[in-house]
Amino acid sequence: MNSLLQNLFQKFIKQKKFEENKYQGFSDAAICLFNALEKKGEAKVKDFLIKDFKGLPVSKEDEEYAFNYFINNSVILSATVANYGTSVTTEFLYDGLASPSLIDNYFLQCEAGRALKSRLITIKEQLNKIINEYSRKNGKILIGNFGSGPGRDVINVLSSCHNNGNIKAIHIDKDVNSLKRGKRMAMNMGVGQHIEFVKESFLKYETEKKFDIILLIGIICPLNIENSVVVLQKIKKFLKEDGVIIASTATKKMGAEDPFTYYLMKWAADWEMFFKDEADLKKIYENAGYQWKGQFTEPLGFHMMGMGKPFVNE
Repeated sequence: MNSLLQNLFQKFIKQKKFEENKYQGFSDAAICLFNALEKKGEAKVKDFLIKDFKGLPVSKEDEEYAFNYFINNSVILSATVANYGTSVTTEFLYDGLASPSLIDNYFLQCEAGRALKSRLITIKEQLNKIINEYSRKNGKILIGNFGSGPGRDVINVLSSCHNNGNIKAIHIDKDVNSLKRGKRMAMNMGVGQHIEFVKESFLKYETEKKFDIILLIGIICPLNIENSVVVLQKIKKFLKEDGVIIASTATKKMGAEDPFTYYLMKWAADWEMFFKDEADLKKIYENAGYQWKGQFTEPLGFHMMGMGKPFVNE
C-alpha cells in the first residue's frame, strides 16, 4: 500500500512540475494557441503538442487525435499536407484569411509566418534596386523566376515599375494551379503582357535565352549544402555573364527562435528545413561557380537572400 501511495505521489509531483513549466520556452503566439485550445475544450490536443515538442512520452492515440484535429481545423496546414511544397501555403501567409481558425491564426501571428510575408516585401525592395541598376546599364531586362509558384514577388515589382515596358519575366513552375493563379494575378495588376508562365520543373527547363536576373526563392531551404550547390550549378548556364542570381534560404536564426512552428510543420506535414547561415550560403555560391556578391535579410533575419554572379572566365 505504501508503495502504491508512493507511486501515486511521484506521478502527482511529475504532473505538478509539468503544469508549472509547460509553457516555459514557448513564444507568445504559441501560448495564445494553447490557451485557445483549452477554451475550445481541446486540452488533449494542447497537452500532446507540449509533451511531444519537449520530447516527453505521448500515446499514438493522442497523436492521431491531435493530427486529425489540426487537419480538420486548419486551412493552411491541410493545404500543405495535401501538396507538400505548395505555394498555396505562402499565399495564405501573404494575404491572410478572412476568418482564420485558432490554428491558422497561430501561423499568421508566429514569427516564422510574419517573416515569410516580410521576405516578400524585402525582395520587392531589393529587386527594384537591382532592376534600376541593370536598366541603366542594359536597357531591357529579362528575369527568370525559377520554381516561381505564382511569382508574386516579380508581379509586385513589375506593377510598381514606371518603365516596366523594358522588363520581361519568365516564371517556371511545375504546379499548374500556381501558374494559373499567377496569370490571373498578373492580369489583374496590369502586367500580364510582361510575363510568360512555363509549366515545367525548373531543373528540366531548357531555353536559349539568357537572363539578367534569376530568382530562386525558397527552393534551397530544405536542401543541404551539397544539393544546393548542384541546383545553382544546374541553372548557371541560363545567366548572362554580368547577370545576378538571388537565392533565399531559411536561416539558423529561424530554427533557434521559432522552433515550435518548425516542429508543427515537420510533425504534421513532413516539412523539412536545412537551416543555413551566411558562411553556408557563401560556400554554396562559390562551390557552384559564382562570385559571392553579398546578402540581405528581411527584418526578423529568418530568411537570407544571397547574391552571386558567374565567374567571367567560366
